[in-house]
Amino acid sequence: MLASRVPGQAGSLAEDFAQDAMMQILASIGSFRGESRFTTWAQKIAMGIAITELRRKRWQDFSLESLSAPDSHTPRPVSEETELASPERHAVQANTAEIVQQLIVETLTERQRLALQAVMFQGVPLEEVARRLGTSRNTLYKLLHDARLRLKHALEARNLRPEDLLSDDP
Repeated sequence: MLASRVPGQAGSLAEDFAQDAMMQILASIGSFRGESRFTTWAQKIAMGIAITELRRKRWQDFSLESLSAPDSHTPRPVSEETELASPERHAVQANTAEIVQQLIVETLTERQRLALQAVMFQGVPLEEVARRLGTSRNTLYKLLHDARLRLKHALEARNLRPEDLLSDDP
């Protein structure tokens, strides 16, 4: 079972998943159309519940407030390409990252900055960020869209185009 792969509270989690799944299956029994075996249909519901809960538990100790701490910084994604870049290219990438970090701090609202850092740099799922911010997923999409637009306009005000920052030319 999926929950048995989670260290520590596996038994308790499995019981919780089973109870939640049973409640959901009973609530949805009217939608069972008989196109598959009942057990296949029920297992799909149970797996969906288990996966959703495991994702939620993964991020339960993560704090958006930690991103607003004065000593926090925006981590830069590191790729194999970045690691193998020439010294000149590495310097350009570092400078670009500094400019973007500075613009994130200077131009975005606190809420936009928290959402952008959590989603883009920490990899927190949208659903979890939306839940932590007390908003819907659609509202979070709009918040992130507005943040990207603000960053784009701030870059343009410095005569920088996003395409230039993302190009492979040093």
